[in-house]
Amino acid sequence: MARDPRGGGSEEDDIDHKSVKHLLDSIGKIVHDQVKNDAETYKGELKGLLSLASTNSELSSSNKPCTFEYDKLINGSGGGGAARGHPCRKDGKGEDVKRFSDKEGAQCDKKKIKDSDSNGGACAPYRRLHVCDKNMEKIATSMTKHDLLLDVCLAANYEAQSLIRDHPQYQAKYPDSNSQICTVLARSFADIGDIVRGRDLYLRYNRKDKTDKLQEQLKKYFQKIYEELSKNGAQARYGGDKDPNYFQLREDWWTVNRDQVWKALTCKADASSAYFRPTCSDGNSQSQATKQCRCGDGDVNIVPTYFDYVPQFLRWFEEWAEDFCRKKKIYVGIVKKYCRKKDNSSEERYCSRNGFDCEQTVNARGKVRMGKGCTDCFFACNPYIDWINNQKEQFDKQVKKYTKEITSGGGRAKRAAGKSNYDGYESKFYKILKNNGNYGGVDAFLGLLSKEKACTAVNDTEGGTIDFKEVNSGKHSSGGGDSGTNDETKGTFYRSKYCQPCPWCGMKKKDGGSGWEEKNNGTCKSGNLYKPKNGKSGTPIEILKSGEGHDDIKEKIEQFCKTQNGTGSGNASSGVSGGNSDPSLYDRWQCYEGKDVEKVKNGEEEDDEEEVDDVKKAGGLCILKNDQRNEENKAKSQKEPDEIQKTFHDFFYYWVAHMLKDSIYWRTKKLERCLQNGNRIKCGNKKCNNDCDCFLKWVKKKETEWENIKKHFNTQEAFKNKGENGEYKMLGKGMESPDF
Repeated sequence: MARDPRGGGSEEDDIDHKSVKHLLDSIGKIVHDQVKNDAETYKGELKGLLSLASTNSELSSSNKPCTFEYDKLINGSGGGGAARGHPCRKDGKGEDVKRFSDKEGAQCDKKKIKDSDSNGGACAPYRRLHVCDKNMEKIATSMTKHDLLLDVCLAANYEAQSLIRDHPQYQAKYPDSNSQICTVLARSFADIGDIVRGRDLYLRYNRKDKTDKLQEQLKKYFQKIYEELSKNGAQARYGGDKDPNYFQLREDWWTVNRDQVWKALTCKADASSAYFRPTCSDGNSQSQATKQCRCGDGDVNIVPTYFDYVPQFLRWFEEWAEDFCRKKKIYVGIVKKYCRKKDNSSEERYCSRNGFDCEQTVNARGKVRMGKGCTDCFFACNPYIDWINNQKEQFDKQVKKYTKEITSGGGRAKRAAGKSNYDGYESKFYKILKNNGNYGGVDAFLGLLSKEKACTAVNDTEGGTIDFKEVNSGKHSSGGGDSGTNDETKGTFYRSKYCQPCPWCGMKKKDGGSGWEEKNNGTCKSGNLYKPKNGKSGTPIEILKSGEGHDDIKEKIEQFCKTQNGTGSGNASSGVSGGNSDPSLYDRWQCYEGKDVEKVKNGEEEDDEEEVDDVKKAGGLCILKNDQRNEENKAKSQKEPDEIQKTFHDFFYYWVAHMLKDSIYWRTKKLERCLQNGNRIKCGNKKCNNDCDCFLKWVKKKETEWENIKKHFNTQEAFKNKGENGEYKMLGKGMESPDF
């Protein structure tokens, strides 16, 4: 309930607990009113006027931010000093940066975020990474408060143009997200406010001298404004000797000029654009900004948002959660499509994250089968699992940061202010948050965060619904195991039921065809299905082990590189894991022709209808002794079969899929810094020598594996006849990677 604007009521009455977005904005309103009252005395000293900026008279004839010819300021044709340059940065190809991304996300690196460490930190949203503020780096420190307003309005105007340009595509990608352009603009407005006030957490250091060029310029600029203040008490309030960053001065300047910045930001907002909650007031009642993201001219304040009086960390956390929920809804739909929906033959399927067909796979007997295009599931699940693991780590960092911030009451601002009496908007905000609604602990905040509309829209229970409060942030994901990200009962970071191994006994359609159930209620015999006939040795194919998740792949490739020693002794190319190779890095498969294997009489059950003829048609059988698995995971070894058995057809697809996945890691991670123009490898660089040398040995190892695979391939009658699995059809529809 909103407090009566004529007086009365309590602070709590003005706080909106509908969602975290509402909570933050409503407390921001309270903080704004306090700060505004403090700054009102010095409004005349700090108020900027565009008409008084140092440009030619034609450009500065008006105080209206939307009629100013900013393009002339950009190219320097409008007077007022050198060309500012375009506020927006370009990407590596010299093109406009896309302001919304379905591929990239937040920046949480402690080297890029102020006041972050291994014990927690903020995550700058993708939108913030490309805020259009480049022109402000070129502000001449000899100019006035009016020129500062002009440059901030220039940045805000082009920031909005870039967001408005790309927002429709974002809405089309996430149609159920309820993303509103006014909210997007309000977030950038608040970030620009933090940049001006020196409160921005995102670090854009100059690589040469490790300084933030923009903040250094702004500090000098406010020093100039401070020196120009009259002696009527203003300098005493902004004592430069105690506050070398001029935080109090910068906060007051923003408070008295924010309305003009908002006008510049919303010049090209659609006439029907509305803010997400009623914040406009004519002095008697509250109403919603429903036209061009602005309150009416007759209202007390044209600016409907108060995000700029919310600590940046909390704003970013809310924005991160919204982005996470939107993407998770889309990504879960992708893995569901490729792991459960009908394949190209219009058959429903139940695939595992490993790319196995769970209707045919029986882990209890080491029977592993691919089919129905289940490699689609493999390629869809791996990037999704990497993504969800990374999101869990980002979440953990922010939860820890919340606890630190709420405990210290925004102590960052106090530490930065040094000896001054500056008690900035952040500490005021945290004080109100802590004392209203049990937000002194993180659980209440996380519970409300889960109520964001984008998060409640994630309603696929098998994909994992959202409840941030139930997440165990004491566990950290490593990408290799469950590690807090694969708990079905706590679905926020659950990798989904679609991206799991096949159940122990396999799956089958329920009677009537509606849904799936485990075969034999999950109880089945162990034992091998097939064995080689006496005296048959088969084709030995030793392959380098590949990982499942990103970190697992990284670990195995790093281990392989460590064993090579840069000697090139030939072990990798010979296909024999000896000498300077570690035997534990390899799986030793033995592949047999179909005519050389026979069924184990006591191994089959009702669902094992596969005959030797079917194995023959699939190129024979490949067997992996399970000794190494038992050593690696003794806790599971009692339940696992003695052998893993794949048809050669499935073994072939398994090898290709993992080779492609490892290749992606080499290109995008291991050799990324060694690539020139995205495709040419510069191995002459000292830093790249070791990685390039190892990559060449990895390639040689893959070549050796391929030669042995071809050797067995050519022994098969079905392949010789160029049938369904002939060499020209082996890489058909089954190997098409889904668009994740």
